[in-house]
Amino acid sequence: MRAHLLPLLLLAVTSCTASLDLDRFRKEEAKTSTNVVASVTYIDFRFIARSMLPHVGEDMELRLVDKANTVQGKAVYANVNRTEFKIECPKFVPKSGGPFRVDFWADHNFSGKYDGIVGGINDKDHAWRRELVEPYPEDVQIVDGGFVLNFLHDTAFVDIFTDLEGNAISGEEELLPFQLSLKGIEAYTEKSIEVRVADKGSGRLVGLHRRSVVRAPYVAEVTGVLDSQTPYEVSVFVDADANDEYGPGDPSWKVELVSSEIGIVADLDLATAAQAPLGDVR
Repeated sequence: MRAHLLPLLLLAVTSCTASLDLDRFRKEEAKTSTNVVASVTYIDFRFIARSMLPHVGEDMELRLVDKANTVQGKAVYANVNRTEFKIECPKFVPKSGGPFRVDFWADHNFSGKYDGIVGGINDKDHAWRRELVEPYPEDVQIVDGGFVLNFLHDTAFVDIFTDLEGNAISGEEELLPFQLSLKGIEAYTEKSIEVRVADKGSGRLVGLHRRSVVRAPYVAEVTGVLDSQTPYEVSVFVDADANDEYGPGDPSWKVELVSSEIGIVADLDLATAAQAPLGDVR
């Protein structure tokens, strides 16, 4: 794979930290040898949002959370610019190891972090929860073998820093961050760009970052989604037709990056990197 990367910070590590020993992808039972997946499969997830006027101009985040309250993946939509949109997350939900839930929130007070749902209307964030378990919530469906959440904005908020019984849980990140600085984006100014991060061994999406209107500088950052010493395939595409999904006319790039003890911190110059089709992804 040919790609031209600006200086890339990928530090070698000698061991995984104890906090990452979460069996997040059930690697011991899923892999028969390095980067060979034996039996684990993953399910697509699609988030469709409507009537989102209260959150235009804000950032939103979706979290896939397991029964142990561990975040298994995230999708970040920076600077929502429409009242209706969708986010496609292919191969996002593990078929085993459930049940899972989707916790999602909007940064309504523009603090840059989740601050809970207590306080004045503009002093708190708005947050919601949907469990991906039968009987499914009325706005969750299985379509073509994947989960679809059709979310009509409401004010039935749920504190995502609580478990399913309402007990407080830690909101501290247990995994490592992903950060990609995109250079050479002048040709795509005012377009939407999406960055996807998938585990190279399994193909599972662990992180997604979309920026609604791209202006330099653009840094795609998703915290708490990476393991150390793990190869990832990073896909980038420009949503040229503004349909919220990758299509054959969208400029796209792919690079392979390996995480370190600090996760991934990298640069990618779209003006000089060779374009590459993303393959069979939504």
